[in-house]
Amino acid sequence: MKKIIFSFLFFIFSNSLALSPYIGSYELYADTKMGNLKIGKATLNLNVIEDQFTFTTEAKTESLWKALYDFSRSEKSTGHEVDGQVINNYFSVIEKIKDEVKKNYEINIATDKNYAISSTGEEWEIKPGLLVDPLSVYLALSNDMLNKPDQVEFTYQVVDQEGVEYLQFRVEGEEMIEINGREIKTSRVICDELELTLNLSAQDNFQPVKIHKVNGKTEFTMILIEFLG
Repeated sequence: MKKIIFSFLFFIFSNSLALSPYIGSYELYADTKMGNLKIGKATLNLNVIEDQFTFTTEAKTESLWKALYDFSRSEKSTGHEVDGQVINNYFSVIEKIKDEVKKNYEINIATDKNYAISSTGEEWEIKPGLLVDPLSVYLALSNDMLNKPDQVEFTYQVVDQEGVEYLQFRVEGEEMIEINGREIKTSRVICDELELTLNLSAQDNFQPVKIHKVNGKTEFTMILIEFLG
């Protein structure tokens, strides 16, 4: 799971906790020997029809920086919402580095039967309870933070190509951050297993406005620049 790069689900809920469609645009920065540089962009699209959702992400480096870090990743997660709970049933990912495919797989999830099966043929039996993928885990996190505002730790069963792992997200408190000259009050959430830090907007039902991810020796940051909901 630690090898997951840019598995960032960006989400927003209405006050009734129903999923709401949106498109978010983010700028991607990396700490390099030349300093902190803007190297690419990411687009996140949450489509909702009644209680069914499809979430897709696209992240890639811009042509100017491909010699430094040539990366692209696309993801797709589908499922539905029942009584405010996210039920995930499918996840896919294609990841390339310098045009070489590093990851290309699909996972079908049968939560009611407690198993998940990969396109590679692997099958995993899971413990009773919610099973999500590296994208829909953030939908579950947002939902729980809205429903349980006094809780500071949330743990989920998350499945990817390497199997099922329990991931813990810890709320560390409030933090004011500045984006495009605007001060935003956020909740700072950390997942140690993924070396991931999320700044979730307290005013916008915990929509992520800043994400920090450590991948090996490189640190990446994504900053929200445009939101259409």
